[in-house]
Amino acid sequence: MRLLPAYLWPRFLKRRLPTSLWGRSLLIIVLPVLVMQVAVTWIFFDAHWQTVTARLSEGLAGDIAWAVESYEDDPSPQGLQRLADRAERSMSLSIALQEDRVLPTEQRRGPIGVVDRVLDHALQSRLDRPYWFDTTRYPAYVDIQVQEPQGVLRIIAPRERAVATQAHIFVLWLTIATVLLMGVAILFIRNQVRAIERLADAAESFGRGETVPRFKPHGAREVRAAATARHERLVE
Repeated sequence: MRLLPAYLWPRFLKRRLPTSLWGRSLLIIVLPVLVMQVAVTWIFFDAHWQTVTARLSEGLAGDIAWAVESYEDDPSPQGLQRLADRAERSMSLSIALQEDRVLPTEQRRGPIGVVDRVLDHALQSRLDRPYWFDTTRYPAYVDIQVQEPQGVLRIIAPRERAVATQAHIFVLWLTIATVLLMGVAILFIRNQVRAIERLADAAESFGRGETVPRFKPHGAREVRAAATARHERLVE
């Protein structure tokens, strides 16, 4: 698709923009609000949510690396039991050994992939053994598996330990507040535009020599002044 020359863009945009007063007033209100909404959401996710998620994933990866090293120091059933009890009590990690198993070959990734990339980077920097993880099977947990000579060491961690799970609440409240405030602004601007539209209709009727007996000035002070002047001119 060929782009238009630079000198044609103003004419192109002018033809696509609303021509009515109501349409242009609505555009003046809605466009800045939408731009602000997108900018705030983008900045939040890029500068805050991803940073917090990365810190959480790094902390979880460090705990998993500690658990793997502790198990390798004492791979006996008694040592595994002590490790599992300590990890459950101190770090909310559920650890179990699946003997004579290998890591799954299926890759399970979320639709967006941000969480998977962050967690993968954190685990890769902390573990020196093959691993596999799944962030989609359990809504409240993350399934992480590490290959060991005896089998697969499976670690189930709470999802909030790897992801900032409250980010959607911020976006939801921001959206609700934006819709409510924009709705109130649209109601106010609609009343002002309606007064101007009625004045324009009355002026058009006056230009055709028609009378508008029930015309009543209303709206902003400037609009009422113009309407009053028009009414006095009509009476004369």
